[in-house]
This record gives sequence, structure tokens and C-alpha cells, in this order.
Amino acid sequence: MYSYSPPDSILWDNRSKAILDNLKNFEADFICLQEVDEYISFFDRNMEAHGYTGIYFPRGEGYKRDGCAIFFKPKFAELITYNIVDYNNLAERRCVASTIHGDAVSKLKCDCIGILAAFKILKPFNHVVIIATTHLKSGKSDEWDDVKLAQAKSLMFELAMFKRTISAVENCSPSVILAGDFNSNPSSDVYEYVNSDNIPVMWPLGGEEEETEFGLCSAYGFTKGEPKFTKYVPGFAETLDYVFFTPSDFISPVKLLDSPDVVDFLPNKSHPSDHLPIGVEFEINRKILL
Repeated sequence: MYSYSPPDSILWDNRSKAILDNLKNFEADFICLQEVDEYISFFDRNMEAHGYTGIYFPRGEGYKRDGCAIFFKPKFAELITYNIVDYNNLAERRCVASTIHGDAVSKLKCDCIGILAAFKILKPFNHVVIIATTHLKSGKSDEWDDVKLAQAKSLMFELAMFKRTISAVENCSPSVILAGDFNSNPSSDVYEYVNSDNIPVMWPLGGEEEETEFGLCSAYGFTKGEPKFTKYVPGFAETLDYVFFTPSDFISPVKLLDSPDVVDFLPNKSHPSDHLPIGVEFEINRKILL
């Protein structure tokens, strides 16, 4: 797959160690990963050894062994519940299929998923936060833009409904942080749709349309601007990965992970993934919570 990369840098023994070192050095309370394979044999046990518990779901069957994962520190946050978003289900919704060019069923059944998880931040904060991650369809934009936008709309609807449920059960107003590989650049319809202060989320529910307003904001775009690129391979250098959050009085971004200097195509000896990591430190406003 990575014929342009130094052979020793893509050997799994070397690459897995470098990936684990990176994750460990971030010292993050939550880590969202996409295209995760070898979860059972490698990530689960090694991340547990460093104090993390994981939520994982594969994106398909057979040769598609990878999936999405959320790792968290049980000492920092308690898992309340989680849901899986399976975008293959979009193929069964006529209102969605009608917006897709070409063979809608085969295009929509592309084995992409998302994970929505609700956590209670442990004392002294007692704040509920929803951490979500997703991996949207890859491929040339002109061919797959309609599918990516349908997936993004589905995700935002599921996220809005999940937030509504958590709000009712926990009697709270949870913050939302969404991090993932959207396979869409900052000028795309997907980015414009998700990165909105007031998203009209509409989806047929039980034969009727239900609408809810739900706003997210890109943490990088809100502060210093999106990175120059998060994926750098021959003939392609684009920003595809983002961290979105609900702008409110409860949380605010205070620090961003800087983009490293990159000379060679990804992955390489210094950067074991074909995507660069992004990260945000959020501050919880205790005065509002008290």
C-alpha cells in the first residue's frame, strides 16, 4: 500500500510501537482513532496497560478488519452509555437514496461507521460530555461528495438524538466533542454543514420528519485556523481530520496540538500514520457548573 515509504517504517512491529509511543506521549484523557485494525491483538491490551479503556466497533466484515475506537481513562471519566452509527442503513432510506447519483444502494453500503459515547467527568467537575468519532467514505470528492454529505447528515441527526436522550436521563446539558476523519477538506459541503452554529437536522423518524437544531464548531477553525494538511501522500496534501465541539459556556478550547514539520510522505519513520494527529485541550468552566 505504501510503496513510497521506507520499508522498515511500515513493518507492523516498528509501526505499531511508534503509534503506541505517540498515543502514550499525548497523555490525553480521550483518544479517538479511525481505521484501527489489530484492535484485539494489539491496541486493547497495550492501551489498557497505559491506563485506558476502549470502545471499538469494526466497519465491515471479512477483509475489512479496521474500525473506529474511543479510548478513555477510567480515572478521569465514567462511561454512561454508547451507540453505534452504521451508515450502511442509509441505503434503506428512500429519501436519502434519492439524493445519490448512480447506484445509490451500492454507494451507500460502503461500510463506514461512527461511535457516540456519553461520559461523566469525575469529581470535582460532575459534567457530562459526549465524545463521538467517525470515519466517512474515502474517495474522489466529485464521485463521493453526495455520500459523504448523507453520512454527515445522518451522523448529526443521531448525535442530536443521542444528546437529547442523555440530557433527559442525566438531567443535564452535555457538551459534545466530535473528532474524526471526514475525508473532506475545509471548502467541502460536509465541513460547511458540520461546522455550523445552528444546524437544521431533519430525518424521517417513524414515517414523520423530526427536526432539531444542533450546532458545532471546529476547534482549530475557531482559534488558529485548520492545519495546512493532515494527510500527505504522493499527489495529495489536504486537511481531512477535525475536532468539532459545541460552543457554550461549559467548555472552551484552550490549547491545540501543533502540526509537526513534515518532509517525507506519510507514513514515514517520524510519523507512523498516513494522517497527522490533531488534538485539543478543553477547559471546563467550573463556575458555570457549580
